[in-house]
Amino acid sequence: MVAILLVALLAGAAVAAGGSAQRLPHKGGGARVGIRDFAFHPGKLTVARGARVVFANNDTTTHTATSGGNFATGRIRPGRSAAVTFKQSGTFPYHCSIHNFMHGKIVVR
Repeated sequence: MVAILLVALLAGAAVAAGGSAQRLPHKGGGARVGIRDFAFHPGKLTVARGARVVFANNDTTTHTATSGGNFATGRIRPGRSAAVTFKQSGTFPYHCSIHNFMHGKIVVR
């Protein structure tokens, strides 16, 4: 029962540009956006449609990657990651909903 609850808590789904977001340990394949020093690295990332982008929090505080109604990772604690799969083409500007001065952009082709 505890294992099921833990898996449910770690799964944390969210709407994502026609896809979904999930929380996971720092591991994971796909394109990566690092979060450190209160900034997204790289600030702009271009990926193919269907790509999985991992937002890895290498900072000392919790962050999010939020793009209006397009996707939201939820809170990503230090040392954790969240993945978003982009199923639609377009340009998706995002920000940290905790630290509104943090901005980035995903371009999906």
